Amino acid sequence: MNRRSRVTSCCSPMWIGLAVVLLHSLGPHAALQAATYYVDANSPVADDGNPGTETQPWRTIGKAASRVQAGDTVLIKEGVYRETVILTRSGTGENPITFAAYPGHEGKAVINAAQPVTAWTLCTGPADCLGNPNWSHIYYADVAGLAAAHPDDEFGIRQVFQHGERLPRSRFPNAGWSYPTAVVDPKTTFEDSTLTKPRTYFNGAVCHIKTAMWRIDQVPVAGSLGKRIVLAKSPNPWHDISTRFGYYITSVVGEIDAEGEWAYDATRKRLYLWPRGDLPDEVEFTYREYCLRTYDNVSFNVIRGLTMRYPYRYAVWLYLANNVTLESNTIEYAFTFGIQLQSTYGPCDDNQIIRNTIRYSGYRAINVDGEAARCNVEGNYAYATGVEHFGGDLLNGPSEGIYIAGRSARIYNNRIDCVGNVGLYLHGEARNRDVSYNYITNTGLALSDTGGLYTAGFVDGPEKDYIHHNIIEDSFGCRTMDKQYDLGIPPTVETYSGDASGIYIDEEGNNRIIEHNTVIGSRFAGIFFHWASSNTIRNNTLYDNARAQVYFSGNNQPRKKLVDNSLLNNTLFAADEGQKTFYMSANYDDVHFGQSDENRFYNPYSSTHIYVSRYPAQGGVLRENLTLDGWRALSGYDANSTEFSRLDRFGDMTIPRPVKSRIVYNATLNATSVNLGTDTYCDVEGNKVYGQVTLEPFESKILISAAYEVPGPALP
Repeated sequence: MNRRSRVTSCCSPMWIGLAVVLLHSLGPHAALQAATYYVDANSPVADDGNPGTETQPWRTIGKAASRVQAGDTVLIKEGVYRETVILTRSGTGENPITFAAYPGHEGKAVINAAQPVTAWTLCTGPADCLGNPNWSHIYYADVAGLAAAHPDDEFGIRQVFQHGERLPRSRFPNAGWSYPTAVVDPKTTFEDSTLTKPRTYFNGAVCHIKTAMWRIDQVPVAGSLGKRIVLAKSPNPWHDISTRFGYYITSVVGEIDAEGEWAYDATRKRLYLWPRGDLPDEVEFTYREYCLRTYDNVSFNVIRGLTMRYPYRYAVWLYLANNVTLESNTIEYAFTFGIQLQSTYGPCDDNQIIRNTIRYSGYRAINVDGEAARCNVEGNYAYATGVEHFGGDLLNGPSEGIYIAGRSARIYNNRIDCVGNVGLYLHGEARNRDVSYNYITNTGLALSDTGGLYTAGFVDGPEKDYIHHNIIEDSFGCRTMDKQYDLGIPPTVETYSGDASGIYIDEEGNNRIIEHNTVIGSRFAGIFFHWASSNTIRNNTLYDNARAQVYFSGNNQPRKKLVDNSLLNNTLFAADEGQKTFYMSANYDDVHFGQSDENRFYNPYSSTHIYVSRYPAQGGVLRENLTLDGWRALSGYDANSTEFSRLDRFGDMTIPRPVKSRIVYNATLNATSVNLGTDTYCDVEGNKVYGQVTLEPFESKILISAAYEVPGPALP
């Protein structure tokens, strides 16, 4: 029998006393025997009135959560669980409570927060779907009852799925964007003289409006009055509306013009859909707020091997929960955050977020709140946060892959790919966080002035952030919806990328130790210091970053001037003539930022690869393209630094012109060998490299094509 064994009371006081003595001698947990319970939604005998055995399982995970005690395990079998699981009970360090997929059912036990829609009506004419000429393909469903019962007073359908695939929202314009031609109220109202739609046409739709290079907000349309758009008063756009930045509108019933498109009419509380295959089967939409959440003060729970999909807010909400382990779960299509650790009004400490896969989150894959201390975020895979493709529509919010605000966090060996904004965001001042062995690619797919890894903020104390052994590649920076860069053509990486750095230390960011990182292919700088002082940059490899490999920007204000930064033993390799190895811009007349030496300033195509812009005391702006010797003379730095020409001094090796180079790297935790075929290379130190090269974990090596005689095998 799978039941809890308890010591029962007898009527005699003597027996009561003996029982107490026995329990005390056996220890605090002797009164309870850990139990294993089973949940099986697909079992024909499953019922929440059952004892929870394998032969008589419970139907819901929530039932199990209401019964477990310290040390218990709940095994969840394959099935779809349409519920919000609320954890209210705590385990202990020695005896945690575990919720896990039944062995072999990992990933198949699905907590689904979506609401199925089955009662559809086919439009009988244009009047049924607000004049849409495609009415004969469009169905609608009344969801007023569901909307009235939802906790969000301003409920709106945010995602729709058919056969498990997210469907696109209808959109105006159908592709691209428009611009306000006049701003009536910078927070709520603008005009667009190109609009020709009738009054009320956009009412209840969602306006995606850009107000800064790094910000697009999603605001409901309160009223459309011909050429005037009035946005809801809450939420306001983050910055003021202007005529520089563009907008587009989604979820417009009249704009449904392709199979799979949908719109939600907030006034009528109707969902409109042109279904795939013209048949509205297996349709569902985001409805329940969470898949799994905790009450405050819950601790020592383990959640392992589950799949969580389609929440209205967060897939997992750890609210003031401590010592919780989320391990090897799959989270998909969370409208806001995949995993949220919230520390408002109390601790949310010592949590383990390890080896989870989080795909298609609308805002952030993982969010660790400001006072959530000592949390470990390790081995997770965050894919397509906000957007999947360059220039794609942002679904919700600025979008960051992993966002860390809490102190003493460990962010280790995560894979972050395809993000609308920042790959890994370290919020606020340095807080003794260790960020290492992460692989971050394809960031800034919807916004610019961004980075693969971004941080900012001044700390007046000894705390530091350690950023080391990370590989960051292809920080793009999407410049769409910005008149300053608008070419009037569809967005591509080649036409609209820029203003994204691999590592971005923003205003007053200090006490960052940045070492042994590799940054490749950023469309702005490899490492960008914007008004940042007191940082250490050493032993990094920066390769093929478009504007500069390292860029310092200084401002002559307190805590924004470039002081006490150390640039030591880095490789700054420009892969074409237009790239700078080092770039410095300051609005004052001083090129000193701390110390710089033992660096490799390599541009094989130009001797003037260092750029300095400053404001001399006599007025004006002085802009200089310098050689390394010119930089030495100006700054007094880099006496022992070298440039590419040193490789031509090795007598038994020739570097053919034009110079060809490549970079190889190892973004795994195991040593890896790369086969080089018959090609011959040298590295940045002039060492010959051929046959194969072995790379340690998160090590990279720049290879320069070189001609020399490869020694044959040794004679016996």
